Amino acid sequence: MRKLLRRLMRNERGAVAVEMAIIGPPFLLTLLSIVELGLILTTQALLDGATRDAARLIRTGQVSAAGNTIGTFQTLLCNDMSMLLSTANCTNNVLIDVVSSPTATNFAGLTFGACGSNAGSGGPNPCPFSAGNPGDIVAVQVSYNRSFVIPWVGNLLSIASDSQKTMLQSNVVFRNEPF
Repeated sequence: MRKLLRRLMRNERGAVAVEMAIIGPPFLLTLLSIVELGLILTTQALLDGATRDAARLIRTGQVSAAGNTIGTFQTLLCNDMSMLLSTANCTNNVLIDVVSSPTATNFAGLTFGACGSNAGSGGPNPCPFSAGNPGDIVAVQVSYNRSFVIPWVGNLLSIASDSQKTMLQSNVVFRNEPF
């Protein structure tokens, strides 16, 4: 009996499989979490750059010259984000909230509206779009509800009630140039 027990203790066949079964799942989860967080950070950086580029259209008066519509702004924003989003996906999933104030001496006078969904009826609530006049302080907020590429990583990382998506936001506040 002692010989059999000693022989089993020295036998190392299958040790790698046991070690992989112990170490593999946490390693895979860590690796996929790093990939998912990298994609989130890339999308946030892309959203920040696109928001700054599109806000420049408002600041220089090009949006006001085009009739103060959201179309010019949204077109540039979606074109800049086309690396990760299709134009249709960008138009449907990106909320643009632009407010301006001629009387604000600092940024405290600007508040964003609750847009995108009307809690009472469940229907869409359009975001305000006011590019302002020369010299006005303008605040631009762009929000994108990004779906997780790897849903079960989203379940582990999410602190919100919707574990399949994360809200990314980019804000730009500036004073319009005289045009």
